[in-house]
Amino acid sequence: MGRLYISSLKRNIRSKEEIFWSILFPLIMATFFYVTFGSGIDVEQMQKIPVALVSENNTAFETFLDALDGDMLVLTQMESAQAEEALKNGVVKGIFYSRKEPELTVSASNMNESILEALLEGYLENEQMLTDIGKNNPLKLPAAVAAMTDYREMTQSVNMLGETTDDNIAYFFALVGMTCLFGGFLGMVAAIDMRADQSPLAARRSAAPTDRLQMLLAETLACFTVQFFCVCILLLYMYALGISFGKKWMLLLPVCVLGSLTGVAYGMFLGGRRMAEGFKIAILVVSSLLMSFLAGLMMGNMKDIVEHHCPVINRINPAALIADAFYSVSVYDNPARYRTNLLLLAAITVLLLAAAWLTLRRERYESI
Repeated sequence: MGRLYISSLKRNIRSKEEIFWSILFPLIMATFFYVTFGSGIDVEQMQKIPVALVSENNTAFETFLDALDGDMLVLTQMESAQAEEALKNGVVKGIFYSRKEPELTVSASNMNESILEALLEGYLENEQMLTDIGKNNPLKLPAAVAAMTDYREMTQSVNMLGETTDDNIAYFFALVGMTCLFGGFLGMVAAIDMRADQSPLAARRSAAPTDRLQMLLAETLACFTVQFFCVCILLLYMYALGISFGKKWMLLLPVCVLGSLTGVAYGMFLGGRRMAEGFKIAILVVSSLLMSFLAGLMMGNMKDIVEHHCPVINRINPAALIADAFYSVSVYDNPARYRTNLLLLAAITVLLLAAAWLTLRRERYESI
């Protein structure tokens, strides 16, 4: 059996078309996703806005702007004429005047200018509020000042371990599911090469005295080895892009093992059917992409939509189970959900392998 395994492994590695779908295409998709989504849009990724400050002794307003300097703004103190020249030449996007009632001068009405206007309006509203509190209830003024100076983001996407996550990570998890299913290309070729009526190689194998079960096991293990290696390459590439899998990433390996085996089993199941090869390939491509779509490959929230309207689809969709298992480890930290996904994935794999092996083992030919 060892020689059969090595022979099948070499043949799979030399199969350029199957290797393209198993590793190169997912890497291209991962690159496109990263270019499109990156690691999310947040304050750190926004370009800081260059502004000029003309000081006219409003210490409170200047303190407010100093707090934003280096975060949202690039603040430069200038004389009035110098600031106007910088604004005219596009060096700064606006001029703040720290008068008794602060003012802003801009030369356009784009996004940056709108942000500057919003900052000034927010400051003026808070200043008026503090003035009213000071007149009506002076004792609450310190608490109001403390509340207003405690600026922070009120909502944040985090997992149960307290790590910040990006909503766009759903696309990358679904991509792993699709990559596992694309192991079906390797499995389908292996099954076709065991049907003597569809492949010259299979015809020669049928005439050999080799035990058919050993041949099936060797083909399955060889296809699984190549596909699992391809999935690991994809995960390493995604990690290099900065995609986080959480602190318990080792728990993802069993998911990749079962997912790769499921893809190979699905391909062997289809390859063992009595259909034209082109029709089998069409079914494999369409069904794999459909399952990946339902897992969130094209719409990040599609899996949640399916869960709300028809949850049984997510229980029988290998791509959705793989993506959800990744969520259970990297985002939710939900061991029960993780185990359920693995059990369902294992059950699907066993059923597909059993069906494929029973079909391929019982093939008999009167003539070829």
